[in-house]
This record gives sequence, structure tokens and C-alpha cells, in this order.
Amino acid sequence: MFGFLKPKPSPPKRLELMLGGESVSVELAFDRFRSIRISIRPEGLVRVRAPKGTALSVIRERLEFKAAWIEKHLERFRTRRQAHAPLRHVDGETHRHLGRDCVLRVSRAGRNAVRLDGSELFVTTRQDPEPEAVRKLLDAWRAKQARELFTKVIRELLPLLDAHGAPRPERLRVRAMKSRWGSCSRARVICLNLHLLKAPPECIEYVAAHELCHLLHHGHDARFYGLLAAIMPDWRERKRLLAEQPID
Repeated sequence: MFGFLKPKPSPPKRLELMLGGESVSVELAFDRFRSIRISIRPEGLVRVRAPKGTALSVIRERLEFKAAWIEKHLERFRTRRQAHAPLRHVDGETHRHLGRDCVLRVSRAGRNAVRLDGSELFVTTRQDPEPEAVRKLLDAWRAKQARELFTKVIRELLPLLDAHGAPRPERLRVRAMKSRWGSCSRARVICLNLHLLKAPPECIEYVAAHELCHLLHHGHDARFYGLLAAIMPDWRERKRLLAEQPID
């Protein structure tokens, strides 16, 4: 079905994956993780993060095993890029919110406001609704929605973590990130990606639970996954759903 072009000398930084007769760029990095991780970027880049010392043959086998999954998501992102050009913030455009496609409705009214009603996202402006003004209103609305929702989700999860002796977070940060959905610092600061607001609620809950578990277990070892499973038994299904969501 596919093969590899000859990689650069070890340790390689880039591989070229032949998939369906097409050359696909693979970015390879070695780090402290205990398992091989494969992710797909919206621009069509395949990223592989492998434990230090992992043989290239093992990485190849893993990519072969995941070939169908890689091809599926590359096609999904390709279709998305074609169907969803850079947002113009004009009336009738489709925007993603909590896992659903919402139609943007833009008009002029007595005040600047954003309102979600079912599958329609209404934006009104005091002046003519120029795209940049609409974008700024939407950005401010999303930032407020994200903080309120993420705070609510974390508060609902905290009693479950308390029962296992996990410390509580010191602070929640919300910001747009390009390569990760969330993080937890040793200072107990939880950071969640603003773009999570586009994902289904169960994905938001999963990311929040994942980062909260790091308050007690910093690594991804058996203790960490045991705690995650205890507070969220279906975390694997949620993780698979999250893998289908683009970070952008």
C-alpha cells in the first residue's frame, strides 16, 4: 500500500511516508514519553514523538499499523481546508461550537452583541458589520464562554479528584494553543486551549480531567491512568473523539 523513502541519518528529523501513491511529510522527535505518539496537523503534517532510543524500524511498524487512521485524517483535513477556507466572518458562514456547525448571522442593531440560538450564532453591531468588528466581538464572546464553561467543568470534577487525595489547582488559564489541548504545571496551574470550545463537551471534560490528574501524578504512568480511569471510565472513547477534532 505504501513504503518509506530512505530516511536521513539517525536520529532523523523528517521522514517521507508514501501513502496511497502520495508523499506525506512526517516530523519525528524523540522525547521522554513512554510510548509512540502520532498526531496529524491540519496542514497535512504527520508528527511522531517517540521515546528516546526507539528504533526506526519500530516507528515504521507503528506508522504502518496506523496507516488507515493517518490516511483518514489527512483526507479529513484536506476536505476541511477546501471546504473551510480562512474564516471571513460574514453572514452565512459556518462556525464550529461545542462540536456542532453553527451558521453565523450578522446584522446591524442598537448594540454590539453575540448570541447563540440553537444552530445559529447571531452577531449584531452598532455600525455596519465589518468582518474585523465581527471577529473581535466573536473572539471576546468565545473567550468569556470558554472560561465560564471550563471553570464549570473543573468544579464538577474536583470532588472526584478530592476523593483520591489530589491537590486542587491554583489557577486556570485559557489561551489559544497550536499544538496541545491542555497542560498542567508543577505550580498547579491548569491551562486549557481556547479552541476546545469548538469540541464536543465530552472532549472538554476529558481534557480537563486529564490535566487535573497531573496534579497528583505528573507523568503518564500506570498510577496516572488508574486515576483517570477511576474518575472517567470512558476516557478512551473521549480521547478517540478528541483525536478527530482539529486544533486551529
